[in-house]
Amino acid sequence: MRLLVLTNSFPPSNLANAKRPGYLVRGFLDAGWEVDVVSSRLGMDLNARETFVHPALRIRRMDDPADRLTRLFASDSAVFRAVKTSLYGSLWPDECVLWSLRLMAVARKAREYDRVLGFVFPASVLLADFPGGRVDRRWVFDFQEPMSPQQRRHPRRSPVHRLLLPWLTKLERRVLQKAGRVVFTADTNLRTYVGEQLIEKSQAVHVPYFFDAAAFREPAPAVENRFQIVYPGVFDWAGARSPETFLRALALFLERKPEARSQTNFLFHGIWLSEHNRFLSELKLHDVVTLRPPVAYQEYLALLKQSPVLLLVVAAAHNLFMPSKIADYFGAHRPILAFAPRDSEMRRVLEQAGMAGNTNDESDVVAGAASLERLWERFRAGKLAAADARTEAWSSEIQVPRYLQIVRHSTDVSE
Repeated sequence: MRLLVLTNSFPPSNLANAKRPGYLVRGFLDAGWEVDVVSSRLGMDLNARETFVHPALRIRRMDDPADRLTRLFASDSAVFRAVKTSLYGSLWPDECVLWSLRLMAVARKAREYDRVLGFVFPASVLLADFPGGRVDRRWVFDFQEPMSPQQRRHPRRSPVHRLLLPWLTKLERRVLQKAGRVVFTADTNLRTYVGEQLIEKSQAVHVPYFFDAAAFREPAPAVENRFQIVYPGVFDWAGARSPETFLRALALFLERKPEARSQTNFLFHGIWLSEHNRFLSELKLHDVVTLRPPVAYQEYLALLKQSPVLLLVVAAAHNLFMPSKIADYFGAHRPILAFAPRDSEMRRVLEQAGMAGNTNDESDVVAGAASLERLWERFRAGKLAAADARTEAWSSEIQVPRYLQIVRHSTDVSE
């Protein structure tokens, strides 16, 4: 069978949203499908070579004009953010629309394929149906993030986006209800889309984020002899997902256990926001915090496997999301220090995986410090391993075969 994949990020992109398309494309190739991928260069070095090579795979990279513009200002963080914010606020339905509009020409040839798989984010991928009649039951949309429901719960500051929100809702409803299946990484998001009648219940399927079983099959390297808490990723500009609670918990832990200071380190890999420097100064944490840039995928996997403790921060504002890193954390079998709302789906996922022993409410500093004390004692006793067979439910060996069957049978949805 022939599959067309539409995704604006694809390996070797270092964006988190690139992982799921990469895992699935490999699964389809292993199952004997022919796959054409249409993507961009988001999150990639412009000179990077393709890392996915297969005789049945063709990858077409279409430049994103907005991404090309922002790269011009990458050396100046203030200007970069100003340009990015301007594009984010003025382009509709999202900053990737200039790239997505180019998908219209690609979608004209969609009938040459047995199935089409479109990854949403961005929402503008749905414009591939314009002027209509291209999306049918052969199409499957994968929602890594919520679109119009999230904007209704947390309105954007941009007047453009607020004004055009009804049009985004209509776009989602019109296009999605013609598709064969709509797959969600978060069950909360699935129930929201069904409840708001954006899709039919018969179309909706939940396939959570999953880790690459092959990447985590090799034994983990020896963990360095430091009580290190590691966070790969970003914290939000708007503060919805902030490091503040964790950093205050870390400071309180060190106040209670001063003997731990010389062996304690918070290692951050990502884009650190200058707004968060005030916490380091106020809490006197500069000597125990290490800030490093984002790492490539293979380095990211090695980092997880050798990290003593992995940090997870989930905001109530993101309850319709499932952070992709949580599945990789499960694959790494390392202890998780989590800050998550009590009623969030991510709290339930941690409990289902048997990994909620050090999960705290998102703003509970005292509980966070207590979790750090427990982890410190386990570190001193050499008992930080956190393997639990229940995490295998989030393995690619379980979820990829499910996904292939969903796509193969997408046309079976009753009219």
